[in-house]
Amino acid sequence: MKQKLIIILFLLSNSLIGQTTYTGSAFTIASDNVTISTLNISDSGNITDVNITMSGSEGCGLEYLDMTLQSPYGTIVELTNINTMSGTAFSQTTFDDEASTTIEDGSAPYVGSFQPVGSLASIDSEEMNGDWNLVIYHWSGCGSEITAWSLTITYDS
Repeated sequence: MKQKLIIILFLLSNSLIGQTTYTGSAFTIASDNVTISTLNISDSGNITDVNITMSGSEGCGLEYLDMTLQSPYGTIVELTNINTMSGTAFSQTTFDDEASTTIEDGSAPYVGSFQPVGSLASIDSEEMNGDWNLVIYHWSGCGSEITAWSLTITYDS
């Protein structure tokens, strides 16, 4: 009987937790300007973890980019500040609070997982439904682009 109860509790706990990856569109970043890419999520659930994965480039150097993620409820998380990153490209870079290396301690092309400047955990417990904004301030430099970006959200249903 005890074993059956444990199995039932295990099955129930797994059915209440989900994880989905949502993909945003590639975009060009205007120089000396703020560029926003919006990703609409129509699913519902309370967030227990969120990570963002991105690839992109900046012809004169990544130090010219300030990148933030804004939740549908207006919570803003600083991913990088001006001068946080160096080099000219980043590839499959995942911002994850649970990563062992900070983005400041990483090096180009920043492949792997890194802790952002701010805390993505500040979004935990929010509803995931709505418009998510990737906001990039490009204060100088050459042509820039985000070639791919996605959110991986773990949630309670």
